[in-house]
Formats: sequence, C-alpha cells, structure tokens
Amino acid sequence: MKPEQVSTMQYFGEKGKAFGELGDKLFESAFFIHGHVCGGMPLGYRAGLAALKGLGCDRELNMAKLVFVETGTGHAAGCFADGVQMATGCTFGKGLIQRTEYGKWAFSLVDKATKKAVRVSVRPEVMEASFKSPFVQMRHKGVKPTDVPLDISKALVENLLTKSDEDLFTVSEVFDYPLAEAPKPCFDLVNCSVCGEVIAENKARVKEGKPVCLPCSGYKG
Repeated sequence: MKPEQVSTMQYFGEKGKAFGELGDKLFESAFFIHGHVCGGMPLGYRAGLAALKGLGCDRELNMAKLVFVETGTGHAAGCFADGVQMATGCTFGKGLIQRTEYGKWAFSLVDKATKKAVRVSVRPEVMEASFKSPFVQMRHKGVKPTDVPLDISKALVENLLTKSDEDLFTVSEVFDYPLAEAPKPCFDLVNCSVCGEVIAENKARVKEGKPVCLPCSGYKG
C-alpha cells in the first residue's frame, strides 16, 4: 500500500472520533479493509451509522441483526456496501449481509428478534453529484482507485464529512420486516470421503452412502 494512502486513511481515522466510542479505530479500519480512499465506502459507513441510529441499536457484535444491501455487482460505487458492513457490524463472515442486486445505494437493517427494520437510501442528488465527480470520471476511463490522485479522492471524503445525515440520506420510519425462521447454526463436522477435507455437516452431500463435499459430489446444489 502506498505510504500516502496509509497516511490519508489514518488522517480520516482521526476524524472518525466524531462518530463516537471507537469511531476512529472503526473508521480507519474500514479504509484499510476496503483498500483505497474513495467516496463510496465512507458514504456507506455514514449510512450504516444512520441506520443504527434510526433503529435505536448499537453496532452488531453477535448475530442479532441482518442487512439487505441493494447494491450489486458490475456497477460503479459498489464500495458503498463495504462501508455499510463495517459500520453496522453485519459482516459477510457472520452471514449477516446479503446483496439484492437492485443496483441501488440503499439497504435495510433488520433486528432478527423483533423483526423491525429501517431502510436508508442515498438521496438521488448525492449520487448524481458523485457520478459527475472527477474521481468517478477517472474510474470510468479505467483508472484504478489507488491511482486516482489523492487530492481528488480526499476532497470527496472531506465533503461527505461536512454533510448532515439529512443532507445525504432518506431514513425510513421503523417498519415490520417479515423474516423466515433461520436454521440453527451447525457445530458438527464430517470429512469428505473423496478429498478428505472437513465440511460443516449441514453442507455435506451423500454419494454412494458416504459424505462428500459439494465440489466432489458432482451435484450442482
């Protein structure tokens, strides 16, 4: 990672203190995990904080909440989802974030126990201005995010940090969100009879009476 990228991420981390307890560490970590300085990730981070506030809850440490983020693959500014993930604590590894592929800069944060949710969407004028920015124009020409001059990407983030939630987002009222009953997590292991690797038992398949992993099974699902 370029030294100037590192120092910029650390600089914005300090500004994250305005987001509350551990805000500096979380915001800086969000940049490092994301990998580059841009406007999309911090916008998602701010949106995630707005959702937590709207639902009246804290960042998820366990498995009690879900995020359905409406971005998808194959379009610009998908970086938004990384920010949402980091702010809410609804991470991919915990199975708490899903993409709907709607191609929208919006998401719903759902409390599993109460089945209550809020939806946060970025205001159209914010996205339109973002797509007209020099950063996105350079990305459109094929310039890698880390090769965009830092004065351009840094200015985007600085501008976002001066805006209020009301300037950036539409936050819904709390509403009921129907959720199907989730299966209980599996804590049992088996070994694939073909490759020998360990599989969570609930993901194993049976072939000729023996447990196999999906790749070795020849099945498609």
